[in-house]
Amino acid sequence: MTQPAPDWLRELYAARANYEELMGWPVSVHVGQRQLVVALGQTLDAITMPAELAARVQSQLGIAMLSGPVIAHPSGDRWTFLTQGATTMPGDVVDGLGDHEVKHAAAGAYTVVPTECGAGGWTWINEPRPHQMLPSAYAVIATARRLCAAVA
Repeated sequence: MTQPAPDWLRELYAARANYEELMGWPVSVHVGQRQLVVALGQTLDAITMPAELAARVQSQLGIAMLSGPVIAHPSGDRWTFLTQGATTMPGDVVDGLGDHEVKHAAAGAYTVVPTECGAGGWTWINEPRPHQMLPSAYAVIATARRLCAAVA
């Protein structure tokens, strides 16, 4: 006799379907970690940076009407900006940011997307909205560069 799936697993699959239907994102369930992840490099890309810099970048993107979904890592010390897929991203694009460690996720990588039922403490700083145009990865990086240059 088979056992029914646990509630947390049913909730993760429902959240996955919600992301896929409303956002069109390629979301997968990582059962072992009780998390949802989204594949990067085609539909979406991600730029991760220290939370202090990210908060300033998010503010500036909001002023320019370019803000998009932003995820806080469980530790709270890093944020990830979800962006449009960048067809090409030269390796030196995140240079020029001083001591700030800003990373562009490589194609084939993934990032966790927050869920109410998921484990791990990932949270939305700025939640995604259906039919929302995501900012360009270049706009996020350019904003971070400008803010770092103003301080230097």
